Amino acid sequence: MATSTETPILLRIDGVEKSHNGHRVLQGVHLDVKAGEVVGLVGENGVGKSTLMSIIAGDYPSDAGEMFLGGEAYTALDHDHARTQGIRLIRQDFRIDPNLTLAQAIFRSGPMAGLPHEQLRRQAQHLLRDVGITLNPDARVGDMHRSELGLAEAARVLAEDAQLVIMDEVGATFNVREAQDLHFITTRLTRQGRSVIYISHRLREVISVADRIAVLVGGRVSKEFNADDITPDHIADAMLSQRYQESASREGHVRPEVLLEVDGLSAEPLEDVSLSVHRGEVLGLVGPRRSGVNQIVGAVAGEIPATWRTLTFDNKPVTIQTPADAAALGIAYFSDEADELGITESESIARSLMTGGWRDDLDFATEVAALREVIETLQQLRIRTKSLQAEVKTLSGGDKQKVALHQWMTEDRELIILNEPTRGLDVGARRRIFKTLAEHTAKGKSAILLTSNTTELLEWCDRIAMVRDGRIVRIAPAGDLDEDEIAIAMSARAAL
Repeated sequence: MATSTETPILLRIDGVEKSHNGHRVLQGVHLDVKAGEVVGLVGENGVGKSTLMSIIAGDYPSDAGEMFLGGEAYTALDHDHARTQGIRLIRQDFRIDPNLTLAQAIFRSGPMAGLPHEQLRRQAQHLLRDVGITLNPDARVGDMHRSELGLAEAARVLAEDAQLVIMDEVGATFNVREAQDLHFITTRLTRQGRSVIYISHRLREVISVADRIAVLVGGRVSKEFNADDITPDHIADAMLSQRYQESASREGHVRPEVLLEVDGLSAEPLEDVSLSVHRGEVLGLVGPRRSGVNQIVGAVAGEIPATWRTLTFDNKPVTIQTPADAAALGIAYFSDEADELGITESESIARSLMTGGWRDDLDFATEVAALREVIETLQQLRIRTKSLQAEVKTLSGGDKQKVALHQWMTEDRELIILNEPTRGLDVGARRRIFKTLAEHTAKGKSAILLTSNTTELLEWCDRIAMVRDGRIVRIAPAGDLDEDEIAIAMSARAAL
């Protein structure tokens, strides 16, 4: 009798359902994950991807359906119980004590927690070196970029006995080099016979790392693809139930007038940085993590102390020392930190989406018109909610970000600084943001964009400034650059 060589199924999800706040999020999910396989899970914001992963990881039970792990019936009683069964979830909103060193953070749970730091340091060095990640085990968590911590969180599962690793938007802000490091880690895991569920809105990335891709629509897995046979457009079409083209062309709105002129900016590690932003322009900034690219926008937004030879805004000499100084000039800063979205979660969705904000003195006709605009915005951003009066906190993480971005980008600001604005957002929302940005610049207003998405830099920007070692080394029209040049500019391991 022939012996079957079919790869065994590690996890089987059979008809799982779940409701939140009266809204049925999961409506009978069926999904298999084989041993040694990477399954990409994609879908619009709010379709239940994180809800499904939380059920697997033991955060809360399903309302119906069954799960099987290694062929045995599986129900996670809580997160700790799921860990004992070999399941690890790296959350998109993971939190780590900022006072820990990286070595302490890597081994903060498990048998090594609490060992002398020198011992943890040696083990962390070995682990990081083994996967080619150049991070300092002695670095303080609070001083590290979130993407660096995300890589360390992915690497730490290699030192554990996890059989199923769930990566929920871990790479949402990773640059090209960091994404390559993450893919190397997933390859190491699968070669050891372990399995990975990989959630991301970066469709090219999902295709490059996954073996199969499952599309979640309407609370169910609507389609599955072999990653070797598809393009991002195929996935987007399945997600949005309509034809979708990934590429977009930007209509330029750059005017001769200079809105912001920076001359001789210094702020560790920046040295004598000068740049300008014209009216109607989107200026992209790109560089390795510790190049100073974030310090440039932090100084302009008044978030960090800085010195300047001269600083002019709208042809007037100005001083920016605090965020209030920047706001008074009409500068708004959308941070890359999830805790700093600037939204009031107890506010209703309707009030939060009203252009210009809610006022109590609105007359009836104006209020009705404003609510119609809110409904149109909900549809365009594809925000999932059962009620306009529901609080913002009832939304998924991605839909909260859509609300925050809408508030930032529809305010009457002369210059908006967008730092990773599309992290964790689905393809439809990205296009809406692109459209809103075009509307902003068409009015003669300007933007500075920081993003780890090379396609967005090339499509959305008029010019791109490349930063390395605290200096701007090149500024070029976006049309003169390609994705390889942008990827090199992001990498700390390559020279321009």
